[in-house]
Amino acid sequence: MADSDNSTSLPPVTHGRGQRQTAHGVDRFDEADPALALLQGWLRAQHVSHVLCRLQQRLERRVLDATAPNAMDKKIGYSIACQAEVEATTAALKLQDKIPHVQARSLLGVVAKLEIIAGADRDIDDPTDFPWSHIASVLNDLKKIAGSLPLERPQRSVVHVDCRRYQAIAADLLALEMQATNLGLGPGPSLGLNGGSEYRR
Repeated sequence: MADSDNSTSLPPVTHGRGQRQTAHGVDRFDEADPALALLQGWLRAQHVSHVLCRLQQRLERRVLDATAPNAMDKKIGYSIACQAEVEATTAALKLQDKIPHVQARSLLGVVAKLEIIAGADRDIDDPTDFPWSHIASVLNDLKKIAGSLPLERPQRSVVHVDCRRYQAIAADLLALEMQATNLGLGPGPSLGLNGGSEYRR
């Protein structure tokens, strides 16, 4: 995962109250407002998902260009990358589902919750439909009142650790599926895009 690119734009960094420095050198939100921590985790999962998406697209091209002798190895790598993307997306969806259960304790916390909601509309066919543009308008108003969120892009080392973790999960699922198939037990667990542990909402 040496080529995680940094094309995803995040809000500007402001080191205000609500963050602390950990022993690993990564800023974390304290528990003063759990909505801020929720947004930070969601943005991290979203970023990792995008990195893994770009990886699986590159591997897909290699599978299509592969010659018969090495096609199987490339196909396995591609299957793992696809499932790893599913795992990262699943993590983001689970965080989105926590929004109704997390109480914001500040205006910035409300902004954080709306950031997740508005950010999720990128997957909707037409984000200009009601209520998405209206939510974006409210979010912009709140940002002008409450100020910028203390956010930053995840460090590359953090992204790489997450990518490797999701790839390991995906490899384990793929191995289980292949083992079940070899034992004649059917296709094994449903693996998302290739067949995997896809999150059902």
